[in-house]
Amino acid sequence: MNIKSIEYFLITVEEMNFTRAAERLYISQQALSSHMQRLEDEYNVKLFERRPSLHLTLEGQQMVFYGQQMLEAEKKMRVAFSDISENCRGVLRIGISRLRGSLLIPPIWSFYHKSHSNISVELVDGNTNSLDMLLQNGKVDLYFGIDVPAGPHLQRVELAREKMQCCMSQELLERFHPDDWQECLFSFKKSISLRQIADMPLITMRQGNRLRNIVDSAFACDFKPQIVFECDQQDLIYSLAKQNAGVGLLSPVVLYQNLNEIKQQRDTFHCFPLTDVPEVVLYLVYHNDLPLPRFAVDFVQTACLMFRNYSRTINEHFS
Repeated sequence: MNIKSIEYFLITVEEMNFTRAAERLYISQQALSSHMQRLEDEYNVKLFERRPSLHLTLEGQQMVFYGQQMLEAEKKMRVAFSDISENCRGVLRIGISRLRGSLLIPPIWSFYHKSHSNISVELVDGNTNSLDMLLQNGKVDLYFGIDVPAGPHLQRVELAREKMQCCMSQELLERFHPDDWQECLFSFKKSISLRQIADMPLITMRQGNRLRNIVDSAFACDFKPQIVFECDQQDLIYSLAKQNAGVGLLSPVVLYQNLNEIKQQRDTFHCFPLTDVPEVVLYLVYHNDLPLPRFAVDFVQTACLMFRNYSRTINEHFS
């Protein structure tokens, strides 16, 4: 039995298309067909019917059931073996967005690597939806995600609760509220909503992003915002807001990254938590039906420890 062939078979079943499955596996269609033929020869069965369209045979349906069990058993065996020796080598595959990874992984790694120098960490970039799919497919061992729904086979560890922020320069505020900017500033410090800045130029993430969806939902009823710039980079939104280009709408992770600069410019650059949009919850997510190796459990504990400081800081300065 070839475990890799079983894995390739299950991916092919998910796609039900040899071309797409081969592309997803980064192998040629010919190589994928060879793996399927190998399974059929080994078990003396036919797994697929190709007419009128590609579909599983009865034997193929059984192969799905037993193949999934084989892969799960193989993973559990590897976990058991990896924990036998404290000096074992291992690879931990972690899913996280580019922004959060660049900011939050270095302090976690610095602490974790001291006691796990034999463990290699592989970061995989992506948003919550794509990372959840990678977890289901066994491509990552755990991931950091936003507002991950509960699932029967998922373990969610809450790390932080974040409120969407708006940031603007003093110059921009005075330009749009020349007669009452001081009153506006005082009011904004107490409470500010998206509707209160609807007449100001807004800089946001592009449509389809989770933060942008929240903004669009808030304006969906009777307000049409003046969006002057949209992009995929929150750090760019922050930079443009500093240059008086508009009001930046972003998550507190960017402000946390620039906390010292924001403190120094508190009289010329302002950040306010938006009170009329729901907060988001950051989770660390992994399978609960498959035991994590000891080195992965230690990473989870280290991440929770490091995120306490992040959560405490954003609650203190950006809530």
